[in-house]
Amino acid sequence: MLIRDPMLPAALHPDSLWRPLEQLVLPPHIRDWMADPASLTLRLKRYGQFRVVPGYHAISFPRADERQLLSLAPRRAALIREVTLLLDDTPVVAARSVLPLTSLTGANRSLGHMGSRSLGLELYKRPTCLRDQVWARIGSPAEAMPVCWGRQSRFIKRGEPLLVAEYFLPALWEKVGATSVSSGLL
Repeated sequence: MLIRDPMLPAALHPDSLWRPLEQLVLPPHIRDWMADPASLTLRLKRYGQFRVVPGYHAISFPRADERQLLSLAPRRAALIREVTLLLDDTPVVAARSVLPLTSLTGANRSLGHMGSRSLGLELYKRPTCLRDQVWARIGSPAEAMPVCWGRQSRFIKRGEPLLVAEYFLPALWEKVGATSVSSGLL
């Protein structure tokens, strides 16, 4: 259960709704990171030693909101991959990828076997992916994790869709020198 901060405008209270990024008014520093069309991995590498720590990795059924964004039928499985991105051994991004099994065929098969490699780097290899939609929200990537800004992107790689949600943890703002961005929310 998320606790609402009475100091946040109603539209910014933690919730489970992803909103189109272009509909949100965000602090400039946050918008700069959320709207960046380039590889998050490459951007993070500018600030320290980058590493991917694999977490959950299984073929499962996506959540209802994820199925809707992927136009996936209710009983269609996907590869769900959750990782933490670290800079200098500090967790800065929590990420969740949803890759429909139908998207993991042919040349896209390698996307299902990333291990501790960055999915972002693979998505931007030729042929590069198309990021056709970006949504944002304030929420928690998982229970016992802080409430923070998150973005979810739908990518098309070789004609096949996949989702990547990235939550910018409070430590990221410290690492990139954004001390005026208190815990990444305001």
